[in-house]
Amino acid sequence: MQIAAPRGTLTTAAIETLLRAAADEARRLEIRVHIAVMDSAAELVGFLSFEGAPRLAATTARHKAFTAVNTGMSTLRWKQYVEGIPASERAIIEKIEGYIAADGGYPVVADGQLLGAIGVSGADQARDAACALAALVAVGAAEGA
Repeated sequence: MQIAAPRGTLTTAAIETLLRAAADEARRLEIRVHIAVMDSAAELVGFLSFEGAPRLAATTARHKAFTAVNTGMSTLRWKQYVEGIPASERAIIEKIEGYIAADGGYPVVADGQLLGAIGVSGADQARDAACALAALVAVGAAEGA
């Protein structure tokens, strides 16, 4: 019986690249956001805040990354999943702290292995997602986003 399995995680260089690429896209879009990066164990390993980004959005960015890494799916896909389940099951999920059903959070996957996640919040969901997707492209992990 095998009792161990390898677990990947993000390198420091990947974390820096994710933050930089998401910030560059936010600047291009002229928005102020918070960017959260979590490792495969859902620990916060990188965080960047723009001056003037809504304070509430800092927590939302962390929740988007948390949801993406724990579900292995984008927060948009999670939102679609949650909207499609019976209300009784949705009520159970809604009691679990930290999960959020709003676009802008994506898992970081390479070679089929979940390495972490990024969450962006502070603008509308579409532009939050654009920043997160730009970060995935920058690290070569946009496939399957």
